[in-house]
Amino acid sequence: MRTPLNAITGFIRMAKKSDIPVATRDEYLEKADQSCALLIALVDDTLTISKANSGKLKIQPEPVRLRELIDSIIFPIQAAAKKKNITFTVDYSEALDRTIMADKLSLQKIFLNLLTNAVKYTPDGGNVHLDIFNSFVNGSHPDSVIVVRDDGIGMSDEFIPHIFEPFSQEKQRGYESIGTGLGLSIVKKLVDMMGGTINVESEKGKGTAFTVRLHFEDAESAVTWETASK
Repeated sequence: MRTPLNAITGFIRMAKKSDIPVATRDEYLEKADQSCALLIALVDDTLTISKANSGKLKIQPEPVRLRELIDSIIFPIQAAAKKKNITFTVDYSEALDRTIMADKLSLQKIFLNLLTNAVKYTPDGGNVHLDIFNSFVNGSHPDSVIVVRDDGIGMSDEFIPHIFEPFSQEKQRGYESIGTGLGLSIVKKLVDMMGGTINVESEKGKGTAFTVRLHFEDAESAVTWETASK
């Protein structure tokens, strides 16, 4: 936490100087604001990890229409991708339009962490894909499979076994101070708590793909929604 806090105080101190141009002052304040956002994210992620480790983080299922949840997270990712001229594509044409019993906030965290990382570690002009489909294994309720792929900087074979460890980040030129190093650790804990699995495939310089498999029961309200929508 010391790093973003030092950046905030440093940029504010420089912005307060009376002999600097307005444009330079605005740049310092913008950098201070970015560091503030990083600090807030770090505090929030640290609290989440602390709750998970102490057993105080609980999964609280509620009726959730999966496609509505996906639509709610697409907009901020599209905005972030647009800033870097990244092509962001979403395909859930093969996913059933179900109302499921799931922890909405935890699902949003999983989606947002994986997609934010994909955009963050993909150079300008790259590509990020979100694919969601169903897989029937056992029983009448299918698994939901979420795949986040990018053609970004990728990871080395040596680092991959450590990606879900708290504060673990592989040092790569140009990406030394990005993120908190907690996002993937949180994703792994949430997926585990939901009884799901998460796998990663990555090649340095060519990109990364995360595959999350989760099993949800249909919500009783699904029948109500389907009837009302006809």
